[in-house]
Amino acid sequence: RGRSFSHFLFLSMARSKSELGVRWLVLLLVCTCMIGNYYCFDNPAALHNSLAQLMPPLNFETNYALLYTVYSIPNIVLPFFGGYIVDYFGAPSCLIMFSVLILCGQALFAFGAEVESWAVMMMGRVVFGLGGENLTVAQSAVLADWFVGKELAFAFGISLSISRLGSVVNNYVSPAVASDVPAGYDLNGPAAALWVGAAVCVGSLAAAAMLTPVDRSAEARIA
Repeated sequence: RGRSFSHFLFLSMARSKSELGVRWLVLLLVCTCMIGNYYCFDNPAALHNSLAQLMPPLNFETNYALLYTVYSIPNIVLPFFGGYIVDYFGAPSCLIMFSVLILCGQALFAFGAEVESWAVMMMGRVVFGLGGENLTVAQSAVLADWFVGKELAFAFGISLSISRLGSVVNNYVSPAVASDVPAGYDLNGPAAALWVGAAVCVGSLAAAAMLTPVDRSAEARIA
């Protein structure tokens, strides 16, 4: 009786991961892993007015647009290599690796806002982009490994919905944080909001790290 819950999570006679009850925990972790990416991707849009007040007005709109351009241009081709990397190293490990890139990129972006440097902010967005789209590739591989049939479509739908929740929360939280930073505080408003985004990325990285032992345990059960 005491082993019933464990038996539900890791069925000893399961032939595939899609038969394990723990797949729903995997779905939750994957969704959490994606929230940081979606929360931070549109930080520039949510902080447009705050950045306009912080940064020099000369060529502001051009530099602002480049925050998205430097993210997007590399990702025209990066997902092709990301797919190869996921196949070689395994999707769970790649979730961690790409989440680290996202966290580092967001931290660099926040530091750039802190020192009021377009160049540093753009470098942060480049590093963020190295992990951003590739994280989606790894996420898709994880879900395809754990779900089949109608459950796979459901898992993709839930993952996208919860991920987009990160975008919605960003649109409300980031401007509020930026506007609530008092004058004379060590951090300017946009930088404070971007560091909040970095904290969200830490949570997503933790979820990616938790997924790895779950996946390895499942591999051992069905081997």
